[in-house]
Amino acid sequence: MKTPRCGRMTLADLTDYAAGELPEAEAAAIEEHLFSCTDCGVRAAEFEALVRALPAAIRSAEVGGFVTDAVLNRLAREGVRIRTFTLSPGAVVPCAVWNDDELMALRLRAEFGSASEFTLSQRIAGSEVIRETVQAAAGLQGELIHVMPAARIRQLPAVKVELVLTAHDEGDERPIAIYTLVHGGSLHR
Repeated sequence: MKTPRCGRMTLADLTDYAAGELPEAEAAAIEEHLFSCTDCGVRAAEFEALVRALPAAIRSAEVGGFVTDAVLNRLAREGVRIRTFTLSPGAVVPCAVWNDDELMALRLRAEFGSASEFTLSQRIAGSEVIRETVQAAAGLQGELIHVMPAARIRQLPAVKVELVLTAHDEGDERPIAIYTLVHGGSLHR
């Protein structure tokens, strides 16, 4: 996703910059652009506010969605307790969250092709409970990261959760992968 008037800054650029995950030279180049481009500067300020608000929102079980590695790393540095699962297409993965986990991160691996828009549908007992769409850089390599508040997961009984990832190419929606989580419930330490 690009800013409304400026085609230079991508969503990934702004996210990584706001999360403080860029090498010094890249950060300096982005900063130089932000000081000279009002549209990108406003967008960067909005992103910084969003990134600062994420830990509290996650802890309150209100926020989930797609994130970058940079955002996930920043959350971990800020003390958010993250339970991570890496899923390959067709995978059936046993999962659970501990009582002190705050966030569940799903690293969804797949061949994405040239698509730049993806939808993740979460189904429990055949019923869709969550459907989220994300814009990503075309030619995305290997992995999308989706996060969910652990408090929301802890509320589920032992159940199978099916995740269906689709891509949108030139107006067509095509399946990319199906992943299955076998949720065993909440664990206590």
